[in-house]
Amino acid sequence: MINAYIIIAMEPGRSDRAIKEMRSIERIEKISVVAGEYDIVVRVHVENLEDLLEVTDKIHEIAGVKKTTTQVIEKELSL
Repeated sequence: MINAYIIIAMEPGRSDRAIKEMRSIERIEKISVVAGEYDIVVRVHVENLEDLLEVTDKIHEIAGVKKTTTQVIEKELSL
């Protein structure tokens, strides 16, 4: 299993509609709206890298998505 964060830069005013579309993408666990250089962070849980690519491709198809950066979680600690 692979967990990752996909960090998304959006065109202004497009985030709300994009979030609605992201809700229907399988394997997305959480969607967070953030401030700064990027606008949305999604957490995904997939079986393999091909599934991760599929999720990323679906995000890129959403109107208003300018750019994504994917961060694969190598190790996660609970506090």
